[in-house]
Amino acid sequence: MRVRVLGAVELISDDGVAQRLSRTRRTLLALLTSARGAPVSSDLLVEELWRGSTPATGVNLLHQRVRDLRRALGADRDRLQRRANGYALVGADVDQTRFEELVDQGRAAAEAMDHERASTLFDAALSLWGGEAYAGVGESHVIATEAARLEELRLVAVEARADADLALGRQTAVVGDLTPVVEANPLREGLWLQLMTALWHSGRTAESLDAYQRLFRLLRDDLGVSPSKDVRELHLSILEDGDPEPASSRSLEHAVPRQLPPVAGAFAGREEHLARLDEVLAENEGRAVVISAIAGTAGIGKTTLALYWAHRMAHRFPDGQVFVNLRGFDPGDALDPLDALGVVLESFGVERSRQPQDIDGRAGLLRSTLAGRRVLLVLDNARDSEQVRSLLPGSPGCATVVTSRNRLPGLVVEAGAKPMELGLLDRGEAYALLAGRLGEDRLRAEPEAAGRIIDLCASLPLTLSVVAARAATRPAYALADLAEELSGSRLDGFGGGRGDLRATFSWSVRQLEEPAARLFRLIGLHPGPTLTVLAAASLAATSRARARRMLDELTEANLLSECAPGRFTLHDLLREYAADLAVGEADEVRRAAELRMIDHYVFSARAVHSAYDPHQNHLDAPEPVLAGVTVEAVDDSSQALAWIGSQLPVMSRVIETASARDIAPDRIVLLVGALERLLDLQGRWIELAELAEAALPGVRRRADESGDPTGLGVVHRAAGAACGRLGRFDDARVHLDRALELATLSEDLMAEGKSLHRLASVATASGDHAGAAAYAARAAAVFARAGDPIRAAWTTGRLGLYEALDGDHEAGLRHCEKALAELREVAPGYRSEGNVIATIGWIHQQLGDIDEAAGQFEEAVTKLRAAGDLPGLADALGHLAEARDHLGKDEDARCARAESVSILAQLG
Repeated sequence: MRVRVLGAVELISDDGVAQRLSRTRRTLLALLTSARGAPVSSDLLVEELWRGSTPATGVNLLHQRVRDLRRALGADRDRLQRRANGYALVGADVDQTRFEELVDQGRAAAEAMDHERASTLFDAALSLWGGEAYAGVGESHVIATEAARLEELRLVAVEARADADLALGRQTAVVGDLTPVVEANPLREGLWLQLMTALWHSGRTAESLDAYQRLFRLLRDDLGVSPSKDVRELHLSILEDGDPEPASSRSLEHAVPRQLPPVAGAFAGREEHLARLDEVLAENEGRAVVISAIAGTAGIGKTTLALYWAHRMAHRFPDGQVFVNLRGFDPGDALDPLDALGVVLESFGVERSRQPQDIDGRAGLLRSTLAGRRVLLVLDNARDSEQVRSLLPGSPGCATVVTSRNRLPGLVVEAGAKPMELGLLDRGEAYALLAGRLGEDRLRAEPEAAGRIIDLCASLPLTLSVVAARAATRPAYALADLAEELSGSRLDGFGGGRGDLRATFSWSVRQLEEPAARLFRLIGLHPGPTLTVLAAASLAATSRARARRMLDELTEANLLSECAPGRFTLHDLLREYAADLAVGEADEVRRAAELRMIDHYVFSARAVHSAYDPHQNHLDAPEPVLAGVTVEAVDDSSQALAWIGSQLPVMSRVIETASARDIAPDRIVLLVGALERLLDLQGRWIELAELAEAALPGVRRRADESGDPTGLGVVHRAAGAACGRLGRFDDARVHLDRALELATLSEDLMAEGKSLHRLASVATASGDHAGAAAYAARAAAVFARAGDPIRAAWTTGRLGLYEALDGDHEAGLRHCEKALAELREVAPGYRSEGNVIATIGWIHQQLGDIDEAAGQFEEAVTKLRAAGDLPGLADALGHLAEARDHLGKDEDARCARAESVSILAQLG
């Protein structure tokens, strides 16, 4: 039994049915629940139950009511316990308890600046409310006090969710959430402050100023006071159209990206170049600077110079500093311009799922996002002008520093970028670099050895840094001995060739302990661009702790750098060198490490998927994890999304590499299957299509060899789903028809049902609602035969939608209500429940029952927002706006429509 007090007090059985309780018994249940497990005296219970008219037999009546309530509790009757002087309800499943736990977790996430998790937790807490707390009971001072406390905590959660959403750039959602709350709590200035901020930062300045005037009149007329200092300062900022980040808004402070990586080691020299960078900024802050290397020399210190200058000038860019490694010369693929735009927009709180799906759309959104702001972009390691062009902001308050081995003449000519070439350090600068790493005293003690090291490294910053890292970890080591080792490595001086660099790398790797040296070689099998501790542990078949120690050793040797806590990267030349070393490993060693690496991502993705969507049972196949593989663990959906966001570029490369090398196609199928639902819900359809299509060649080869088409069908189905979402209907049908054919041949009912379901989605998206209904009816029957009631119910709901779209509203409503009842029976709280409720609302809307439709849409919006289903949320909000228009709720309608349009635009 569950006790509900966040709304009308009810006792809910496992089947979701509320027990019929008299008002006195509901009041008794409320009194015991409000004590939160503590005993309540019989005297107090009698007084509160029969307030003002206590009967002479009150204690006896109380015993009767307690017996009645125990009977209603059923199997949980023992939770209502007799205590010496009263009664206590112990260990009950109470929505109030869950609400308070979620609020505490949300506060902790907010303090840790994990805004996505905080927003999700506060939203989940608020979704438990169904009306005024402790409603529907008799008059009681005790209950009234507890209800007031909970109402205050609810408002605190509303404000905290708004803070988190503002930090994530969800101003439109905040407007929609806060508008009715502000109307119900007009004297709560913190809510007005957030509403004004959200309106202003979503471009609705006039409405923000109007909100201030309403608050001003309200406080003057009712209380005879003026708005608070924070509200007045925000009002002044809006009027002056100045700094868009008012000091009073904590949430906006958190939204400012501070992404500049630290400058590794000591910085020396380059004074002339630093002065020129300062001049460019002074001349025109909106201009880009391209830092390139003479003759395309790698390792010359372009990134170090850019970062050193960026840190020095960060105070000039209060709205953020963004760093993106474009990986233009990485052994793997360079970062696509569309993905690069996505990375920059995400840094300003624009989730990938809410970004346009094309370069022009994202570039326009980026320019709009940066308009009026002072932001510094550092775009590192660009391959060519085309990779950078769309990333350049249009705001004159912004500056962009680009580094590349090439001169990027197209950027210079077309965008007016200032070129700047770097050469080798002069002897004095090279000496200063070594002194900064090793100390002036150590160099003075052995000046000849220091000079010889500089000569052997040819003043190249990368080689000097590698050698200095070795010397720094051996403070008692003589520099003369170090120079002798370098000479023994046949470093005849740096002439610009790769051979001398590799000799330096070789010398550095030989100084490592063997476990760390082995890990460095195995990292050459990893496709990049970043490597986590757990991925390294899987490569080396070792523990997390040992992997961390080895990674630290590689970092100290300047062979790796920790770009984020627990995530590592390495210079593209070092990655290429590590890959060369990996080729020298025995075939069986290399193969085993590659399989462990792939298994790490496969089973981590499956674990993450299960945490995000626990009702999905198609990932429960008992494939064994290879020995030595360490799997990622996440606790909830917000952590799942964060992991996907950071690891998707890596998994994309894993799939491409595995397909090219024909490694573990069966595992790649599992990886694609685990990612499909996550990427679909987030609107990352371009990435899903690319992943699936990259996996197809290798999986097709394995299917031809083995005669088992199961995996091939999974990948075709994922590709078809993504193509359908992107409007590539012909491609979608080709993929899905092939998937259905393969499922039928192999007599795989689950695969057949999934393929039919996807074909239905494509059919209705292209306007063929009757065809979609036919596909859905077949799919529901197939899922039922396969013993999957969740998918059978969900697909029945889709059948109802397609029938209604085709004009048969009665049949559609009947199928949707059947689907909803079945979902609530077999999978309470299932994510897709919101879509079915929205469909029911739409059918009522078509039948003219607008009041019922609005109620259904409101419930659907709550569930879809909690589920993170942005396409469904946008659709439900749009229909909710239509219903509110019909009901004359113009302001509520406008808020819903604005959020819907915003989401749809950003989804492309």
